[in-house]
Amino acid sequence: MRALIVAVTTLATVSIAGTVLAQQQRTAREMMDDMRAKYGQTFEQCQALATSRGHSLRDDAYEVGAGQPFLMFIEGCIMGQQL
Repeated sequence: MRALIVAVTTLATVSIAGTVLAQQQRTAREMMDDMRAKYGQTFEQCQALATSRGHSLRDDAYEVGAGQPFLMFIEGCIMGQQL
């Protein structure tokens, strides 16, 4: 009986944790849309600078984890760290 309770509790915990993790992960396109809305013209200028320096957003930007170097460059530019 205890084993059954432990198994059910473990299964419920893993299920809930998986759902929460899936909700927290966002694609590069979603993050870009948020930054564009928040920073406007500054975002556009930093995106142009990133592109001119060889960064690009690949076709898989709709997958979680894709496009991170591109976004990191733009974030650094917005914060004034890229010259």
